[in-house]
Formats: sequence, C-alpha cells, structure tokens
Amino acid sequence: MRQYSTGVLAVLATCVLTLTVPVSAQNGRFGSAGASTETPIAAGGWNVTPSVLWGTGWDSNVLLKGRGDDEHGDMVNVLNPRAEASRIGRRGYFSGTYDGAFLLYRELSALNSYDQHGSVAAKHQLSKHVTLSLSDSFSASPTTELALLVGVPFTRTGVRTNEAHGGVEAELSKRTAINAAYQFEWVQFDLDPAFVAVLRGGHSHGGSFGMRHKLSERTALTAEYDRHFSTVGGPEVFDTQNASIGFDRQVTEAIRIAAAGGFSRAGENAFGPALTRPHYHIGASRRVQTGNVDVFYDRSFARSFGFGGTTDTTEFAVRANMPLSRKLYALSTLSWRSSSYLQVRDTTLDSRWFEASVGYMAQPWVRIEGYYGTSYQTAELPGSTYDRNRFGVQVITLKPMRIR
Repeated sequence: MRQYSTGVLAVLATCVLTLTVPVSAQNGRFGSAGASTETPIAAGGWNVTPSVLWGTGWDSNVLLKGRGDDEHGDMVNVLNPRAEASRIGRRGYFSGTYDGAFLLYRELSALNSYDQHGSVAAKHQLSKHVTLSLSDSFSASPTTELALLVGVPFTRTGVRTNEAHGGVEAELSKRTAINAAYQFEWVQFDLDPAFVAVLRGGHSHGGSFGMRHKLSERTALTAEYDRHFSTVGGPEVFDTQNASIGFDRQVTEAIRIAAAGGFSRAGENAFGPALTRPHYHIGASRRVQTGNVDVFYDRSFARSFGFGGTTDTTEFAVRANMPLSRKLYALSTLSWRSSSYLQVRDTTLDSRWFEASVGYMAQPWVRIEGYYGTSYQTAELPGSTYDRNRFGVQVITLKPMRIR
C-alpha cells in the first residue's frame, strides 16, 4: 500500500503544479528541487556566483535497505557550498561550477559523507557559421541513487563518474543546421562484495549526429543518430545505436512540441544475437508567465554499468517551476524509468522519483524552502523493492558578482 499511496501523491501533486504553471529541469540533490543558482549572464568580464545551502531534515531509509529489511531513519544536516564562474566574450564563452555537499547524520555518524560535483564548459565561434563546444563533468556520490545512472540499483555504495564531450555545430544555410559530437563516459563504484555482480562499472565512447531543417518560422524537421561502444566489468564490448526522424513545432508563443521515431539496435555479442526495436521520443513545453512546464517521454537502447551492458529503457518526466507570487514559488519533478536488461533475461529495474519544494525569497540573496522527496525502485528479483522518503527545510544564500 505504501507503493500505491506514494505514487498517487506524486501524480496528484504534479497535476496541481502543472495546471497552475510551468517547469525547469532541476536535478535533485539531497532534499532540494530548488537549490539552483542560475542567474542571467552578462557579456564581458567575469560573472561569479558563490552560494551556500544549509538544510536539515528527516530521511526514512538512510541505509538504502530493501523493504522489510533493516530500514533505519535518521535526521541529517546538509551544508552545500557552491560556486559558478562564467565569462562571455565576443566569439564564445567559458563557464565552470563546483558543488559539494557535506551530509552529517545525527545518530549514524559513520554515514557522514561528502558529495562532489564539478564541471567546465566552453564554446568558441570558429567562423560566422561554425561553433566548437567542449565540456567535462565529474561527480562523486555516496550512493548510487544520487548518480541517477541508467540500469543501476539503488545502494549505499560510492560512485564516481566522469563525462567528456566535444562537438561542432554548423549552419549550412539559413534553414539547415547540423551538429556532430564525440562523448566519453567513465563510471567506477566502490568495491563492495555484496554488490559486485550488479555494480560493475566501466566506460563508453561514441558519437552522435543531428540535423535540423526549418520548413517555416514555426516548424522544423529533425534527424538524430548516435552510436556508443561500452565496456562493462570485462573485455566484452556492447554496441548500441539509436536513430530517429521527427519534427519540432512552436504551436503558439507559449507552447512547443517535438516528436521523433526510428529504431534502436544492439549489436551481436557473447550474450546473444543483434536485436532491433522501435525508438521514439515525445516532448512538450509550455511557458506560463515566468515559469515553464515540461513533459518528456522516450524509449531507446541505453548503455548500463549495472547488471549488463545494454538496456531497453523507457523514461517519462514532468517538471514544473511555478511562481506563486512576487516572492513565493514552487518547484516539482516527477520521473519514472523502466530498464529491461538485454543481457539478463526477465530482469527489469523500475525506478521513480518525486521532489517538490515551496520557497520564499526573503531577500534577493536569501531563499527559504520546505521540501519533500520520495524515491522508489523495484526489480524482478527476490527482496529488491526499495523506497525512501525525505522532508525538511533549507536556507539558500547566493550573491552574483561581476568582475571586470
């Protein structure tokens, strides 16, 4: 019954937020759908935004145990310093961020940990019609739940990830643009004999290509293709491809929709022959006043560093950012992901997340938020149902500064 009541609560809350106003994509750290420090970036000079979040709240399952196992709740305090620096030049920009959260538990102090995230990104206009982009990001999390990796069970096991990306965007004409990119990803889990079979780690590399052709001011045709080669816990290489053709349309000034369909293909390997299935993507965005509502649905083959190297993954997400008044706002995210392992028959990992927060801007540089978050995961394996609830309050301070 806890599973169904949590799901109903998530759907009802998201519907209320969606009907009232919009969304922005906020990646949930501990307890916070709204600890964003995004600010408008001015051209010329450096723009620096230091930020500090302090929060306290209740976590119902700090050990990330399965339902019916030794679930244990505890109060946890969070201290989250963050800094963002950016510079916009005449022909490009550079930005860098660092985000680290100290998690301090009241009773189970052995679980105290430090969650780290850092990234750099740059764009440079090589010519009037050609732009080069480079980025790299690193994260270290005390649990696999915070990493949000595809096809990975939730456990209290440390995980480190690194993702590098390089790409080129080119305008072939006033109506047609193309982009090509190369991506490298690395994932490593802490050594834990209890999870060595399901948390394997590894790396992948591959490329993507996209094209967009404008039919009119509001409608464009799109084409996308990507191919990745993954090595997961051994020498076996997993070859994954996704291809689609679709459209993007600005229905009104406030509403935008996009859809695409094609195929996903997993190459032949030691676990079985090549496999091809449908691939499709649907998305919509609505702007309401100063907020947004985004809806996203996708089915594709995705690389996984859990049980096996490839999953047939379906994802759905609704995200909302709702200004309630001049100083009051609400944020909400509902996500669902179902991953079937192609290399492990009859095994599906079903994961759900819901986060919501209501905030008050006491000063331009101070926000006070109350938050609630829940996560749920189940696999078609004995004793593998997991859920977790968190709620509390947090204070966020941020002060954008301009350095010439």
